[in-house]
Amino acid sequence: MIVHDQAADLGGQERAVQALMEHYPHARALALRFVATNRPSDHRTSWDGRTRLLGRGADRRRAFLAPLYGMRVALAGVQDGDVVVSITQGGWSLAARVPPSTPHVCYSSGLPPHLYGFSSSYLHDEPRALQPALRAALPALRAYDRKMLRQPRRLIANSEFSARELQRVHGRTADVVHPPVRTHFFTPGAADRRAFLVVARLVSFKRVDMVIEAFRGLEEELVIAGDGPALAQLRRVAPANVSFVGPCDDDALLGHYRSSRALICPSVETFGIAMVEAQACGTPVIGARAGGAPEAVRDGVTGILLDRPDPRSIAESVRALNSSSPSARACRESAERFAEDRFTGAIDRILTDELEATL
Repeated sequence: MIVHDQAADLGGQERAVQALMEHYPHARALALRFVATNRPSDHRTSWDGRTRLLGRGADRRRAFLAPLYGMRVALAGVQDGDVVVSITQGGWSLAARVPPSTPHVCYSSGLPPHLYGFSSSYLHDEPRALQPALRAALPALRAYDRKMLRQPRRLIANSEFSARELQRVHGRTADVVHPPVRTHFFTPGAADRRAFLVVARLVSFKRVDMVIEAFRGLEEELVIAGDGPALAQLRRVAPANVSFVGPCDDDALLGHYRSSRALICPSVETFGIAMVEAQACGTPVIGARAGGAPEAVRDGVTGILLDRPDPRSIAESVRALNSSSPSARACRESAERFAEDRFTGAIDRILTDELEATL
């Protein structure tokens, strides 16, 4: 049984869900239903039809409501499964009521950023009238997060960075298994490389506004792939050389990666799977020298990592790539470190260990 936070969007966490659902064809799943904000309306996934969806799906996902979402997951319970795998960053999938004799393993995308380090960015996206109450609730929400992280018997982190942060905050040791990258699908192509690219959910935390500002003084084009509550505002402030293509399925993403001169990711990601997908297509990365990016990107070899990503440094990096871009071969070789079969093989070994320990 796989319990994941939500089934409405497409992102790094959903890549792990997809890989496991395809690797374990008889697995069933449980997740909350939300309004989709970063998934094409006609897109089908490997978990559609195999996931028991909770809720009406009428509301947008809000990270600060994690305890409410956890209650919904706990009430649903887990009726079957030799092992339960919770895939989470928001934390509420860990609330699943698992029988004591059933191993419970958590694959964590690291600390929830709305609680640790980036609360202000997430509060900015909430209604102004609610922000004081939500800010006051942060200590209680962090206590809830600590409680949830005590639930699983074994913890797996998506990066060395996440493992260190989980140890620092929760005192728990985690195995490290990097997320799965479909290197057999995301491959280099013959397309002309014309524009620079951003792939992200359009929320304040992703800092897409800084990339837009960087391109205000550049002649190069920028393509932004993704959707979210910040879309309307970003469109209002974007100059003419910035275009928005909305949420993309994998086929569309492949085309954008192949035709891009570089992927730009200024946010602090616990791993940053889009950065590796881009490299798998031979596309270099401009990112922040923080979080899991140093594990995903080889600075100076497959991209440029910035100590302080701001409009000026992003613009300077764009100009630097214009004069000397990393080789597509180096990017591809870097991405192959995270091939999907490495992920599923590592998860197989961990789940086998947990099942044997119950015998």
